[in-house]
Amino acid sequence: MRIGLFGGTFDPVHCGHLAVVDQVQAACELERIWLIPAARSPLRDAPQASAGHRLAMCRLATADDSRLDVCASEIERPAPSFTADTLRELTVWHPNDVFTLVLGVDTLAEMSAWRDTETIFELSDIVAIARPGYATHLPPALLAKHPGVAKRVKVLDAPASDVSASDVRVRLAAQESIEGLVPSTVAAYIQRHGLYGATKRL
Repeated sequence: MRIGLFGGTFDPVHCGHLAVVDQVQAACELERIWLIPAARSPLRDAPQASAGHRLAMCRLATADDSRLDVCASEIERPAPSFTADTLRELTVWHPNDVFTLVLGVDTLAEMSAWRDTETIFELSDIVAIARPGYATHLPPALLAKHPGVAKRVKVLDAPASDVSASDVRVRLAAQESIEGLVPSTVAAYIQRHGLYGATKRL
């Protein structure tokens, strides 16, 4: 089975993430896509919501889509979350599946600083989604470190969505509407638990 691995903090998961799923599946003919919430990224600030809340929101967002699953591999390991470790683990668990790592071109630009990138390119292909303000060509630093990487990376030029988790959090903190920015089930969960400064509702 061809499986896309879509990792991130998902703080919170939003409609832009789901738009990426549509774009990547159409372009890469993936049979399933797994959302993999990180315990904590080694290159980013700690998430605002707990791992348990972020995992629950991902499960709500994917519950009605047969293409999607949620993988708790990184949540279940001690932080920080390293992609190479996740790929090693999943390859052992699913030896007959073929993995494609899904990320944004902004993340692609950081990959030369990642740990054990050789393992990442060995165990998966990569599809990178365009992001406003970021170049869509392969970063020179990454090419210098891994000259053969161009054969393993596919860049999709059109951004899937301009929704961002930071915008959702800002709106919630300001008590503004997030209608249309996150799935309705996720919005209800955020309100019920008072996440990101939202007014808690029982």
